[in-house]
Amino acid sequence: MKKIFTSIIAATLAAGTVAAASYTGGIFLLNEDWFGHNASSVNFYSYDGDSIVYRAYQAANPGSTLGNTAEYAAIDGDNIYFCSKQNYGSTGGRLVVADAKTLEKKASIDAIGDADTRAFLAVSDTKAYISTSAGVYTYDKSTNTVGPAIAGITGEVGNMVLVGDKVLAASNDKISVIDAVADALVKTVAVSSLTTVFTVGGQAYAAVNSSTWGAPGSSSTEHFLKLDATTCEPTDTLAVAMATQNTWFAWKNSNPAIDEQHQVLYYSPYEGCNFISKYDLASGTFTQQFITFDGSQQMYGNVVAFDPASGYIVAETFEGYSSQNYYLNIYKTDGTQVKSIKLASNYWFPSMVLFSPSEQVSTGVASTTAAGQVASVKYFNLQGMASDEPFDGINIKVITYTDGTKQSLKMVK
Repeated sequence: MKKIFTSIIAATLAAGTVAAASYTGGIFLLNEDWFGHNASSVNFYSYDGDSIVYRAYQAANPGSTLGNTAEYAAIDGDNIYFCSKQNYGSTGGRLVVADAKTLEKKASIDAIGDADTRAFLAVSDTKAYISTSAGVYTYDKSTNTVGPAIAGITGEVGNMVLVGDKVLAASNDKISVIDAVADALVKTVAVSSLTTVFTVGGQAYAAVNSSTWGAPGSSSTEHFLKLDATTCEPTDTLAVAMATQNTWFAWKNSNPAIDEQHQVLYYSPYEGCNFISKYDLASGTFTQQFITFDGSQQMYGNVVAFDPASGYIVAETFEGYSSQNYYLNIYKTDGTQVKSIKLASNYWFPSMVLFSPSEQVSTGVASTTAAGQVASVKYFNLQGMASDEPFDGINIKVITYTDGTKQSLKMVK
């Protein structure tokens, strides 16, 4: 791996000194922060400014915070939804809703039944689902209110994905298939050692990993499952030496980073590993150590994401539980490192990376040529679903030209 350049950015942690008013054209870095001392936080890296704003939500909302142990966030339309396992005193709830560009607070929800929050999934213009430690709850986006739990779903639920008019919700031993119109459990599909569910090109997959901590042993079960579009039952087993990590011992987001255009997955296969694995769904090729981190850097959870607008793989690392060294790493899809940024020394534990909205801004996956004519146009939403027409909210518009070049635009409908 060739490192092109490295920069170290020093930034203040005092939210009151930050005056940023808009967060576009960059990366949101969701962070557990210092448990027992600080609320969870979201930080922002700007591509253009090559700079970081720490605790950006607190800066935009003096006196307010996120909740405790935030592990998941999702952007839908004009809003960003932050999921924290618990409240943080009276200043931050289990679900915080903010403007996706300014981070100004719109709502903070303290109670979701009697459970801890896991993940958030928009299922229509007005409705979403919230997964928790005790089932799945409905959520009215227009009023920012929590509705009833979906009957029949019990126990801890993690990642969810929308497939047509169904939602697939992952637990550690099954997939709950939900009718997203009627808000009703249709069936459960038994999947032992399930880690997550996700879609690529509209096709649903599940990941299986029986190793709950550390590198898998020879007896561990590791594979991906292709799911039938109608029955949601497994149809094909895709063997890999290492699948996405099992985090049910202390739930974290375990979805892989997805390059939708090329049908490629990038992920950290186990807690504390020092590399990113790559799985090419189109060719069935698995590369265990596709990217190896510098020095003693390793993964806390699975904090890796793919930015379809820039074409970059983004990962956050640390140097161990007793270390104060944290990094934001950016790579090309050939594994070449573009940038490594040393984060603040008391940054604490990262939990998720997601990309900020920007209207009609091209970041140039590949430059177009004057001779190139448009061959096709596809739109991708932030859940990875593809369409010939733009989705409501944020889209990645991918234009393919007849000369083989491509252009990617972030846009908001």
